[in-house]
Amino acid sequence: MRNPMQNRRHAGYAKDTAQRGFTMLEMLIATAIFMIIGAATLSLISSQLPIFNQQQNLAEVNIALRNAVAQMQLDVANAGANYYTGLNVPNYPVGVVINNNVVASGGDCRTGTPLQYSANCFDSMSIITADAATPPTNPSNGSGGCAVTSGTTMYLAPAGTAGYTTAALATAAAANYLNGDQILVVKNDGSQYSTFKLTAAGSTATVSGNRFVTLTHTATTSITAGSPAVTYTGYNTTASGNDPYGMTTNANTMLNEQFCSTDWVLRITPIQYAVDVSNTANPVLTRTIAGGSQTAAQKVLASQIVGFKLGATLYNSTTDTTTYCFDARAYDPNCPTITAGTDGAWKYNYTLVRSVMISLIGRTTPSTSPSYKFRNAFDSGPYEIQGVSVVVNPRNMSMAD
Repeated sequence: MRNPMQNRRHAGYAKDTAQRGFTMLEMLIATAIFMIIGAATLSLISSQLPIFNQQQNLAEVNIALRNAVAQMQLDVANAGANYYTGLNVPNYPVGVVINNNVVASGGDCRTGTPLQYSANCFDSMSIITADAATPPTNPSNGSGGCAVTSGTTMYLAPAGTAGYTTAALATAAAANYLNGDQILVVKNDGSQYSTFKLTAAGSTATVSGNRFVTLTHTATTSITAGSPAVTYTGYNTTASGNDPYGMTTNANTMLNEQFCSTDWVLRITPIQYAVDVSNTANPVLTRTIAGGSQTAAQKVLASQIVGFKLGATLYNSTTDTTTYCFDARAYDPNCPTITAGTDGAWKYNYTLVRSVMISLIGRTTPSTSPSYKFRNAFDSGPYEIQGVSVVVNPRNMSMAD
C-alpha cells in the first residue's frame, strides 16, 4: 500500500510537469524554422508579384476595351435613326461619319521609347443623332420660296404650315436654338443634305404677315472637283467653324444647298469618338456628346490606346464592296484602291456606309524598369497588348436595301 505522502509528491510532480513551457533551445529552433519558411514565402511572393500585377493590368485593359466597344456598338446601331409622332420625317441619309487618318507607306506616326503615338495614328467617328426635344421644322426664305445654306439666314415654320400662328409660339420655338448649335437640313425623301452651325441664338421675324423662327448661321459654299469636273454645293470648307463633325467637309454628290418648304430642319446632338493625345505617353479614347450650344460632355472610355481604326462596307443600290474600306478617300466599288480620274461620286460619301468595323487596341502601362525584359510582337514595346474588333450594322442604313 502506497504512502499518502508519496501520492501527494507524485501528484505535485505531475502538475509541475504539465505546467512546464518551451525551453530556450526549443524556442530558438522554432524561431529559426519560422524565419526560414517566412523568408522562402516572401521570396516566392516577391518573385510572383510582377506576374500578378501584369495579369491584373492586362485584365483591366481587356475590360476597358470591351466596355468601350460595347458603348460604340449601341451608338452606331442607332446612328441616323429618328422618330417623331405625327411627322413623316425620313431617316436622314448620313448617320456615321468616319474620319480615316492613313499613314503613308513606309511612314510612322510614332516616336520615342517607349513608343508615343500621335493623332495621325488614330481614326475618329461621329454619330449623327437629332435632338428629340426640338421638333423638326420646314425651311423657308420667308416668302414661300426655297432657302439656301449658302446664305446666312434661314426661316423655319412648323411642319406643313406657312408660319407660327402667334408671336408667343414663335418665341417659344426659337428658344430651342442656341448659339453654336449644329443644324442638319435634309431633303424630304432623304436624298440630299447639308449642315451649318448657328452664329446666334434663334430669334423671330414676321415676313409678309407670317411669323417665323430665324436662324443665323455660317454659310456653305460650292466647290468644283474631280475629273471630269463636278460642282458640289452645300460644302463646308472650315471644319471647326462650320462642321466639326465632318459631314460636309469633303465634297460628295449627296450635298445640296437649296431646301424647300417640304424639306426638314433638325437640331442635332452628335456623339464623337476620338483618341486624345494631349498626353502622348497615354492616349485615351473619349466619347463626347454635344449638348446645349454644343457644349461638350466628354467621358474617357479607355486609356493607353495604341490603335483605333474604322472601316466600312459600301452600297449604292447597284454595287457593293466585299471588303471593309479603311480610307474614306477610296470609297469606291474598287476600294481600297483609290481610282484616279473619277468625279468623286463615291469618295467621302458616308450615305453609302452599310456596315462599320471597329478595331480598338490597348496596352498595359509601359514599364520603365530595366528588369522588365518582355517586348510585345505588336510594336516591340515594354507592355502587353489587347485588341477587340467588332462589326456593327446601323439599323437605318440597311432597311431600304
